[in-house]
Amino acid sequence: MQIKYTLQGLLIYLSALFFAATLTVCLTLWAGRKRNRQREVHRDIERLKKGFWFAGFLTAVVSLAWRGLHTGHPPMQNLFEFFLCMAAFLWPLSRLSRWKQGIDTTLCDSFLGLIILIPAGFIFDESVRRLPPALQSPLFVPHVASYVIGYIMLARAALVAAPLFLRLERRRLLLLECASRQITAVGFLLITIGLLLGSLWGKLCWSHYWQWDPKETWSLATWMLYGTYFHLRYRYGLRYPRLLAALLWIGLLFVILTLTWINLSRLFKGMHTYA
Repeated sequence: MQIKYTLQGLLIYLSALFFAATLTVCLTLWAGRKRNRQREVHRDIERLKKGFWFAGFLTAVVSLAWRGLHTGHPPMQNLFEFFLCMAAFLWPLSRLSRWKQGIDTTLCDSFLGLIILIPAGFIFDESVRRLPPALQSPLFVPHVASYVIGYIMLARAALVAAPLFLRLERRRLLLLECASRQITAVGFLLITIGLLLGSLWGKLCWSHYWQWDPKETWSLATWMLYGTYFHLRYRYGLRYPRLLAALLWIGLLFVILTLTWINLSRLFKGMHTYA
């Protein structure tokens, strides 16, 4: 673990601080509702939550923009930059969930943002690297961006589905199941696009659509697992909500393994060595 004494590090830590403050306020609101505190107090705390959440978003965007200016290329080359991208997308996706699905995902999104920024701030190296020739392609940004947003959507879907393991009233269960399914659907569509673009990129770069590279194989395994989720969802509907929620959490595990262990472990040597 290494602290980053740079402007980039300062921006990351500031974003993480705002995300942590947002999470704390969300938990305070949740505890206050349990104790039936006054609505006026709730409104004041709600404004504070929105302020911290938006400040975290702005700081994350500035951090990402600074990285792009500092490196001279789109900040999507390695895991350090990949995680910065994911953190910057959380606030817009949270607002979208509130608008389209009528649920407030600020608590799980701020928690997710904090978790994402910990390895970015303390583990991953921020050294600037020259963009390899293989990444100097028009497909670089759309391919990586599809996976950035797709993976963050799938992580959010798992967190939203977490209460399904509890005993809930049917109205609440339907709301959460519908929301998690919609978020998963968008994430699945995006990783499908990313998989297809990666295959095309492989053809242009290495003369083959598919190399059975470890990263490719695990990406395909992740795609198939979410395909299984939708198959069961279509066939059985809401009869097994805990099974569907479990699949989303297993899928999240696959995403984490594909991003980290498969990228970083010396056991899996392949052509995707940009992490």
